[in-house]
This record gives sequence, C-alpha cells and structure tokens, in this order.
Amino acid sequence: MQIKMFDLARDHKEIKSELLKITDRVFTDGEFILGKEVRALEDAFASYIGTQYAVGVGSGTDAIKIAGLAYGLKGGDKVVTTPNTYIATAMSLSLHGITPVFCDIETKTYNMDPENLGDILRKEKGIRLCIPVHLYGHPSRVDEIADVCRKHGVGVLEDACQAHGSFFKGKKVGSFGDVSAFSFYPTKNLGCYGDGGMLLTNSDSIYENALMLRNHGQQGRHVHVTEGYNSRLDELQAAILKYKLTKLDGWNEKRREIASWYKRELKDTAVILPEEESWGYHVYHLFVVRAEKRDELMKYLAHKGITTMIHYPTPIHLQGAYRSLGYGKGSFPNAEAVADEIVSLPLYPSLTEEEVQYVCEGIRGFYAG
Repeated sequence: MQIKMFDLARDHKEIKSELLKITDRVFTDGEFILGKEVRALEDAFASYIGTQYAVGVGSGTDAIKIAGLAYGLKGGDKVVTTPNTYIATAMSLSLHGITPVFCDIETKTYNMDPENLGDILRKEKGIRLCIPVHLYGHPSRVDEIADVCRKHGVGVLEDACQAHGSFFKGKKVGSFGDVSAFSFYPTKNLGCYGDGGMLLTNSDSIYENALMLRNHGQQGRHVHVTEGYNSRLDELQAAILKYKLTKLDGWNEKRREIASWYKRELKDTAVILPEEESWGYHVYHLFVVRAEKRDELMKYLAHKGITTMIHYPTPIHLQGAYRSLGYGKGSFPNAEAVADEIVSLPLYPSLTEEEVQYVCEGIRGFYAG
C-alpha cells in the first residue's frame, strides 16, 4: 500500500459536485473580495463556535497577528505561549516587536501547563496576553488558564488553529478567550483551497479594530484611521468553507472513529498513544504517538509506503530565529522530551480501516524486528 499523510484529493471526492456548483455561483456573481460570501461565513462560524463576532482574514498566522494587535498589543509588550507549537504562534506577533515568553506543557495532552503558567506570570513582568494552543485538536485546560490570567490582569488569545469543533467541558474552544484564532489551511479539519483564517471575539472594540486592521486600516471607503494590512479572506474560499462547515461535525466524528481504530490496534505496542481527558472532545487534527527509535521507525514505515511526519521536531525556543531570547536546552524539559519522541501517523476522514491496520502492522513489525 501507499498511504499518504494527508489525501485531500480523496477526501474531497464526495463533495466535488457541490464545490463545482459553488465555484460557478461565485464566478457568476462576479464579487470576489469582502462580499456576501465572507459575511455569511463569518456569521455561520461565529454561531457555530458561540461568539458574537467573526472576522475572516488571509491566513491563520494573520488571525493570530490581527487578534493580538486588535486586542491592543504594542511593541515592547510580551505574550506567553508554549514552545511546542508551529512557529507562527510566536512569530506572527514577534515581528511587531512583541516578545514571546514560553511556558512548559503537560505531557499527557501536550498543551499548556496552568501551574507552570502561574509561576511564569508571578515572575515575568510585562506579559499582556496568554496564547494557549489547543494542539493537535485536544483542548487546553482553558478554564484554569483563564483563571490564572485574570488574577494577573492578562488577556487570553486562544490559538484554535488545529481545533475546529473541539469541546472543553461541553463548550467549543475558541469561545473562552478575549479573542481566538483559527486557520483554514487546506489540511485542517475545516480547510479551504489555499490560505485562509478567522478570528472570533465577543468584544466590540476587538471586532472593530480587526475589521480595520485586515483592510489597510480602513474605517470607511478611502478613510484610513490607522495603519493596517491586506489580509482578506476571499469570496470563493468563504463560500466553500461555509458549505464545508455543514460537514465538519461528521468529519470530526470520522476522525475520532479512525483514532479509535489506531488505539485498538496499537494498545499493546511500544508506542505511547494520545489520550483524551474526560472534560475534552478531541477532534484529532493529528494522531500523534510517542515512539522509541522514532527516526528509525519513520524510515521503516516509509519503506512500506507509509508517510509520517513530526509536528514539531524543534521547539520554538531552540530555533535560531529566537536565539536572542536566551533560552537553551533544558529550559522546557517536557516540551523538549516530547519533541524527541513524537510522530504523526496518517489520519484523514477517507482513511480506511484496512489502511489503519496496515500502518499498525508496520509499527508492530518494526518493534518485533
């Protein structure tokens, strides 16, 4: 077998006819930037997540950037996040003179450790915003994180870029913080056909600031009251995403079923399987295991036609781009230990049980050999 890490072409076969209708409709309407399709998606996604406002932007990176700036961050401020996320969580704001501070993780969920966060907020001055990441589709302990932040006068920006439809204690992630950010990168649980993103909030001021920041600081046509960006989700992507939103819960349930197949087949092997807390609803954007001899395992599986990946091999504090922050090996032992062992296995809605069994046979064969 040849098993891809992602197989978007196969995933999208079932909706191809509907996508062609949507494309034809948008082309016929002849409106492509910030029109009715974007407004309809913003309304639908805000309703789905449970917030008052949503603002479509050009990417998940821009969603984090504009969310932070709309919140009121300025050069010289600090934000705290985890070091085991995609680098955009930090870089989207550090490019604007905002310094990232890092917090270690829990090894069970790979998400921010609220106790470590409390220690950091007591010691580090100048932190204005906390960015917990709902990594791989499992929610963070966002209630405890928010409580700690409130005690220290720190806001919360949820990075939900990997967690579309995930729940924390029965409420969707993205609805807990002052503002949240989602990515619609093609491989996400809700993905478009290019880049796209969205930020959500219940704050009037954040919403109004975000509308201006995404469109050259414009308050009205040719009335620019602040410096802004060209970061606009386009009409075609918005129309496709609105349709795909109606499929999201079903796709997430399929992901959970596939995850259950993996857990059944790998329960007695050497790999450490992902866990789901009783208060969480994991949507398995990625199925990430921890494995001894990880790199050798990946090579072995590749020879069998199975693609795997590492999300993410080098924690942000050890990246050359952030050497100036002064962190080093050992600064965040949990994040570093996890990074040395994790490997992402193929998981997408059209993956078959037979294919999962083939992947698991490969893993068992490696350790038996």
